[in-house]
Amino acid sequence: MTPKNSPLKCTSIDLEIEAIQRFRKLAPFLKAECRVYRELNGRSTVLCLDFKTCPQELKTNKEEWHEFAQLLLHSSHYLGLANSLVFKHGDRILAWMSLNQTQYFGEFLAEG
Repeated sequence: MTPKNSPLKCTSIDLEIEAIQRFRKLAPFLKAECRVYRELNGRSTVLCLDFKTCPQELKTNKEEWHEFAQLLLHSSHYLGLANSLVFKHGDRILAWMSLNQTQYFGEFLAEG
């Protein structure tokens, strides 16, 4: 048990916040406006990246986007946050990616 005066915060919410902050440090190119959060999906947890407040970040070519997404996925896995990513624009799912497979949705990528 952690003493009351301890600087450590050990609730699951505190640990999740810390892990997401570390995720952002591993991906400094991810804008602060991009909302990053975990969400239940069936029996597993996915890491959601919501680009609603920064849609300009989605304007890239497919090759650059795939490299960007792979780095984010491996960073998420490394930190134990999730083995799958969901790219969103508000409530709309743009793409889903896991360590096993990738599926793209929508026309959010510029042709390149």
